[in-house]
Amino acid sequence: MLVVAACSCAACAKDISAQVTGAIQQAALASAPAGVSRAVWMDVQRFYMTRSYAAAWTADEKQAAAALRVLRRAPEHGLPPAAYVSANLSGLLAPERKSIEEALDHDPGRLAQLDLRVTAALLALGRDVAVGRTDPASIDRRWKVRRTAPDLAGSLAQSTSESLDGWLDTVRPVHPEYAALQKALANVQPQAGSEAGDDDAARRIALNLERWRWMPDDLGERHILVNVPAFHMAVREHGTPVLDMKVIVGKEEHETPLFSAAMKEVVFSPYWNVPDSIAEGETAPAAARDPKFLARNNIEVLRRGGGRDDVVDAASVDWSDSEALKSLAFRQKPGAQNALGHVKFLMPNGYDVYLHDTPADSLFARQGRALSHGCVRLDQPDALARYVLRDNPEWNDAKIQAAMEQEDEKHVALKAAIPVYIVYFTAWPRADGGVDSWPDVYGYDARQADKLH
Repeated sequence: MLVVAACSCAACAKDISAQVTGAIQQAALASAPAGVSRAVWMDVQRFYMTRSYAAAWTADEKQAAAALRVLRRAPEHGLPPAAYVSANLSGLLAPERKSIEEALDHDPGRLAQLDLRVTAALLALGRDVAVGRTDPASIDRRWKVRRTAPDLAGSLAQSTSESLDGWLDTVRPVHPEYAALQKALANVQPQAGSEAGDDDAARRIALNLERWRWMPDDLGERHILVNVPAFHMAVREHGTPVLDMKVIVGKEEHETPLFSAAMKEVVFSPYWNVPDSIAEGETAPAAARDPKFLARNNIEVLRRGGGRDDVVDAASVDWSDSEALKSLAFRQKPGAQNALGHVKFLMPNGYDVYLHDTPADSLFARQGRALSHGCVRLDQPDALARYVLRDNPEWNDAKIQAAMEQEDEKHVALKAAIPVYIVYFTAWPRADGGVDSWPDVYGYDARQADKLH
């Protein structure tokens, strides 16, 4: 009789398992349920396909407990735990006296829905850890840098047969700054059962962890990082700074856009082609008021037409003819007064933003340096010129200095392009475990905080 009873129970369990599998398959192949994004639901579908739609959590108490531990790790990444695990879900995954099947009255439909719910929560958390909870374009539509999502469904499926506890560490950003900020966050977060903690610091670090989730894994063996809030630029090799300097960035009404591009060319003794907005709003009105303004500032007047720009005599221009002024352009000749200084570094992009020298060296003594029209001004442009041309032996220090002081513009192509990233980090980890922080110069922290939680 005991043998018969045991066989009967085994057959019953097998029958429930098959019914749960069928219910999971039917639900997984349907549309995403409310509150689950399309991207996450596609990951859910891929996850169950690798398992032939077998339950992952409801039939295994240890796996259920491991899933709950992972979901509760959201705060380690500065993410809100309530977005992934509710009190109800916690209770179902960690029943005190009953198995999950008993807690759900051995109902295949309810078991399937719970299994799917746990998987969706895990994959939602994994996706948020991997590529961010918010879209950077919602903070600034020009923010183009993005990380490529890893194989979340495949890695989760593999972790269920190995160790689920370390899964988030396999999908999080690879940059050491991310891990360092995580440690710093743990030091300032309130501990369980205690109100102690620095909430402002925790919030700032969480926002910056999110920004690292937008960064691509491979920044290049050598690259240039311009951090707008820090008013700082660093040339890095294998993640280590080899050259750094102060910079000036765009003022609030002329924000420096956040993007990545490849530096391809150095221009010594450059002309400054006055942007149309500045020409219309500043240069032309100044020339109309003061006939000596253009000569005093070494600015030429150009007339556009026929695919070419011809230099014209400023004295021949009717400054009161607004229609005729639309065909004019302005450029400042090379020299000590040139707004771009003695050198600029070109990285083709859709914003016409580049790095350049400036004659206004005194501005680098200021603490807040959001002062430009959008381009990035460099404190040590000669040092950057030497660095980017180091692969070209003919461009020694003497030749670079001479090129910076000549009267004619000189273009020099780099032998290898160098990636440039213009980023926005208001918190940066230090080697001693602390965090450097800077003011939210463009208000992105405030804008992002409303969307992260």
